[in-house]
Amino acid sequence: MRFFLNEILAQLKGIWNRLDGGQRLVVSAVMVATIVGLGVVVWFAGQPSYETVFTANTNEEIAQMQQALQKGGISYVVADDGKTFRVERSKVGLANMAKRQAGLNGGAAPVLGGGTSLIDDAETKAWKLDAASRAQAASAIAMLDGVASVTVAASRPRRTAAFQDRDNEVRPSATVVLRLKGSVPFEPVARSAASVASSQLMVPLSNVEIVSATGNQRWRYDADRDAGGGSSEFLNLQRTMSEARTQLCQQRLDQMWPGKTSVSVIVELDPSWETTTEKVLPPDPIVKSEKFSKDATDTTGKPSGEGERDKNTSKNETRDREFVTEIGERRTGRMAPDIRRMAVAVLYDKSLEQTGFNKEDLVSTVKAIVGWDPARDKPEAFSTMAGEFAPMDAEAAVASGPTMVDVALRWGPTVGQILGVVVVVLFLRGLFRRAAPRGAASADPVGGGGRSDAKEENLTPEEQQKRMRREIERTIASDPAALARLLESWLMEQKA
Repeated sequence: MRFFLNEILAQLKGIWNRLDGGQRLVVSAVMVATIVGLGVVVWFAGQPSYETVFTANTNEEIAQMQQALQKGGISYVVADDGKTFRVERSKVGLANMAKRQAGLNGGAAPVLGGGTSLIDDAETKAWKLDAASRAQAASAIAMLDGVASVTVAASRPRRTAAFQDRDNEVRPSATVVLRLKGSVPFEPVARSAASVASSQLMVPLSNVEIVSATGNQRWRYDADRDAGGGSSEFLNLQRTMSEARTQLCQQRLDQMWPGKTSVSVIVELDPSWETTTEKVLPPDPIVKSEKFSKDATDTTGKPSGEGERDKNTSKNETRDREFVTEIGERRTGRMAPDIRRMAVAVLYDKSLEQTGFNKEDLVSTVKAIVGWDPARDKPEAFSTMAGEFAPMDAEAAVASGPTMVDVALRWGPTVGQILGVVVVVLFLRGLFRRAAPRGAASADPVGGGGRSDAKEENLTPEEQQKRMRREIERTIASDPAALARLLESWLMEQKA
């Protein structure tokens, strides 16, 4: 192992000696950056990772959570908001156990005490359970997209006064305060938050109120207005049908007169549509089940002349039948609302009148495309108007795809990264190519052939001795047996 390490160090030292000053500077900078990067990664990996385990809503919950974590010997940190507790990832399970023991999430019975009677203890327990439910509802609402912060306030009736009509005083209710992120619509998020709060707190949806944190918006469920989202869906259906018919008619007109016509269709639906469900009775009686019962009755009459009595026996048979009252359900009505009226406006360019244009053909074509019904729609609801249209920009119509600037902005970073990698690879390749010939030249400065051989007669005696010594050393290093042969030949020459 030691020999292997020494060999690696020798190779690295040789490579370092073959580099010039600029190359050594580049290699040193790369090594320093690599070591610093590894140090930063190791330091970051050694930092503790914290996770959120509880978010308090009141000062009492903050004190209870602090006591629970301190009692369990669990280190924690508090977020910038002052009410969010975070612990290390390895201690999340212990923190959740301490939180349940403190009764902060409703999973365990809260610790009661300090009450003056059983009623006070029961109310304290109910209040703590309500606090846990509010915390769960707040956590669920905070998961909605666009919610920055949320606060849930709810009250449940503690007692119900007997024989008194005081429903408004004892009904449960909840209020949710939302702080939304920028450019997030309030009403869709409020509707979702109301559904979550209603299911978590078991409060009717009509008793849940959503308030904006800025105080400028408020939302409450209204069955007559929303009908489970019915009114908004109805208006959306009208708008969708109008846009679809307008787009279809405009496409057909552009095929004949591109840029010379414009059409707008408005569809108004009938809101009074319904579906009725009724039971279907069988046309003929159908027996569902039948039961029979039989019994015999003995009747003894007056005695006859021979001293015998008259005996009468009667048999009763009872049949109980149960018939099928219904065989199914029948749904009647309209599955979609009818069109109550339609309004169409058509604009065309005056230049069409100079090319054999027929206005009546345009009107009949548009009516056929949009579904105009003369029995339903009034004639004055269809209007036409001639005007002057702006000329179409041919270049704008052709250049519908992305421009060169868009392509450059999209693919520029990727191409730049690829070119950077290629440049680094080519630089390192040229670096080692330049270092190899210099190392070979330094290893054999005089050499055994080439230019040095051509000028061998110009060498001084001292240089010739040095060169001969180097050749002998190189020969012995490459072939140790050559030393013995050299000595043998030298002795033979001396004897001769």
